[in-house]
Amino acid sequence: MASPTRSLALVGLLVVVGFLGTLLEIAPRSSAGTAVIFGDDFETGSLSASWAASDSNAASGLDYWGVTGFRSNTGNYSAWAAQIGSTPAVQQYDDNMASDLVLNVGANGYTSLNLSFSYFVRSENGGGDWLQAAYVAGGVTTIIFQQGGSSGNAWQPRTLPVPSNIERLIFRFQTDAANHNFEGAYVDDILLTGVEYASPTSSVASLPSMTNQIPYAVPYTAFDNDNASGVAYVELWYRVGGTGGYVRYSTTTNPTGQWTASPIPFDATLAAGEGSYEFYTVAVDRANNTEAAPGSADASIVIDTTGPVLAFVTPTDGVSVGPSEFIAEWQGSDTLTGVDRYEIAIDGGSFVAVGTATTRTFANVMDGAHALVLRAYDGAGNMREVRVSFFVGAESPAEFPWWILAVIFAALLGILFFLWWRRRKDKDQEARAKAAEAAAWLTEPSEPPQLEPAPPEPQDPSYEEPPTPPI
Repeated sequence: MASPTRSLALVGLLVVVGFLGTLLEIAPRSSAGTAVIFGDDFETGSLSASWAASDSNAASGLDYWGVTGFRSNTGNYSAWAAQIGSTPAVQQYDDNMASDLVLNVGANGYTSLNLSFSYFVRSENGGGDWLQAAYVAGGVTTIIFQQGGSSGNAWQPRTLPVPSNIERLIFRFQTDAANHNFEGAYVDDILLTGVEYASPTSSVASLPSMTNQIPYAVPYTAFDNDNASGVAYVELWYRVGGTGGYVRYSTTTNPTGQWTASPIPFDATLAAGEGSYEFYTVAVDRANNTEAAPGSADASIVIDTTGPVLAFVTPTDGVSVGPSEFIAEWQGSDTLTGVDRYEIAIDGGSFVAVGTATTRTFANVMDGAHALVLRAYDGAGNMREVRVSFFVGAESPAEFPWWILAVIFAALLGILFFLWWRRRKDKDQEARAKAAEAAAWLTEPSEPPQLEPAPPEPQDPSYEEPPTPPI
C-alpha cells in the first residue's frame, strides 16, 4: 500500500507536469524544463533489458534481483532483492548476499539530476543486512543511501541528487552470514530526472512543386541531442501566397496541433484552401525545450484541386464547317499550376496528345454530324473535359423546330377532344328528347284524331257558275 507522503509526492509531480503542459498555450515557452531521463515501475512483470542483475558473493548461492508481485508501492509489481536463489515461496532472503541491480546512465546535456524511488525493507536489525543506493561517476562509486533493519513496515519515498556525469546507478542488497529469516528489500517507481537546456531540431522534408491531393502527407524529420529527453512532438506552421504571418496547423481531432509521427496529413480545406503554401516545423522535447522558428520556410508546395478553364473557339455547337477539312481551335487556362497539356478526339476515337497547342487540323472528314471531345490537364494533374457537336458540309441539315411539332400535336389533340365532346353532347340531347317524348305519351289522355277538311278541288278556269235563278 502506498504511503500518504509518497502519494502526495506523485500527485504533486503530475500537477507540475500538467501545469507545464498548459504553459505551451498560455505563456511564452520556457527555454528549459525537467525531463525524465529514466523511469521504471516494473509493471511489465519482469526486469527490462536496461537493468543488469548480479551477485558478487556466492557463499550461499547466487541471488539476483527480480520482479515480484508480493509487494508493490503502486501498481502490482516491484523489484525484490532475492527473487532468484533464495526462498520466494516464503519470501526470505539468503545469507552472504551482495546482490546488485545496475543501470547504465548517459545524462550529458542535463543539469540538476535527481534520483527518486520508493523502498520497503524488512531485515535483521543491527546486523550487517541493509539496502544501499549508489552511483558511479568518473569511475568512483559513491553510496548515497543506506537502510538496514526495517522501513517501518511501510513504503518510504526518497529523492536524492546525483551528478550530471553519472555513469551507473546501483541498488545493492547486502547481508551477513546469519539471521536471514526476513523478507529483505524492495524498490519501486524509480525515476531519474534532470533539467535539459538543449533544444531539439526539425524540418519539413523536400516536397514536390505541386499536388492535387487533399489531404497531402507532409513528411518531417526531428531530432534531440544525445542523451537528451527526446522529441515530444512537432508543430507544423504554414502560410499561403508568400506573405503574412504563419499559422499553426491543427484539426478537430488534434486541436493543439501537436504531431508525434511523420508524415502530417495536411488538409488544405482546414487551412486556407487551394494555393501556394510554405511550411516549417517547430520541435518541442520532453523537457519543454522549444526549437526556434526558422528564418525562412523549410519547403513549399502548390495545392491545386480544380481543373483548368476550357472552351472551344471553333467549331461550336450546331455550326457547319468544311467541307472535308476544318481546324478546331480552343482556349484554356489555369490560375495556380497552369495548363500542362491538351488531348483531343473526334467521334469517339482515341485521344491524340497535342501538347500545349490550341489548334488541330482535321482532314478528309465525311459530310454529316460529328463530335469533338477536348481534355486539358493542369500541372497538378487535374483534368477538365468539354464536348462540341457540329456538322461537316456546305450547310447544316435543316432541323425542323421541335416546338412546331408540339403545337401541331396539341392542336390535333384539341380537335379530337372537341369532336368527341360534340358527339357526346348530341347523343345526350337525342337521348333526352326521346325520353321526354316517351314520358309525354304515357302521361297525356288520348283524343280522337282531328280530320283536316279536304282542300277544295281545283276549278277549271273556263268554267262559269250558272246564275242563280230568281225567286
